[in-house]
Amino acid sequence: MKSLHWKSKNDIYSLIISLYEKNKIPIKLIVTTTHNPILCEMKKFNGDKNLNKIKKKFESNKELTTHDCAIIETIPDMQNSRNPEVIVEKLCHIIHDGKISNENRITIQSTMFLNIDYYVKEENKRKELMEMIDVENSHKSEFMKWQNEFEKKGEKICEKRGEKKGELKATTDIVTSMLETLTPKEITKLTKIPLSVINEIAKQINI
Repeated sequence: MKSLHWKSKNDIYSLIISLYEKNKIPIKLIVTTTHNPILCEMKKFNGDKNLNKIKKKFESNKELTTHDCAIIETIPDMQNSRNPEVIVEKLCHIIHDGKISNENRITIQSTMFLNIDYYVKEENKRKELMEMIDVENSHKSEFMKWQNEFEKKGEKICEKRGEKKGELKATTDIVTSMLETLTPKEITKLTKIPLSVINEIAKQINI
């Protein structure tokens, strides 16, 4: 946070999301002069009210926005009159049948996976709900994207390392050969190779 503050020259705000009630001022536990913690206690929000809003929009066949999806994924953590497991199941039906863009659907599939895993106790029911919102395919697509990016970065790093190793070996071979008849200073003048590099190679071959 401190490095980000100094790089951006802007105030940094940390959003702390709490799932429990009656927190004893956790913000005071954070010692900082570079950013401002903001505490968001989910139990202070009315889950029933937010669920009804989403249901009305869903029943009207209106597209659920990014904001709507953000509300959907946090409703189980809010103050609710019903069991969170029941709420998660209702939300999964909305995700399955609702009008949601592909981008928002991929995001909400991943986050609802966490709600299913946390709130739904029975294994078969968890599996059923995950299949309903197509978590597996969503994870596969995201995983494949990350995997491809990682492999490309890995290949570039290996290529660069290989080039550097090749250059280093060639330099070592040349300097080793020249040290048989010339001093390090003379080799530096002829090759423009830094004296420190030549001295290091000379140490390695005990000259």
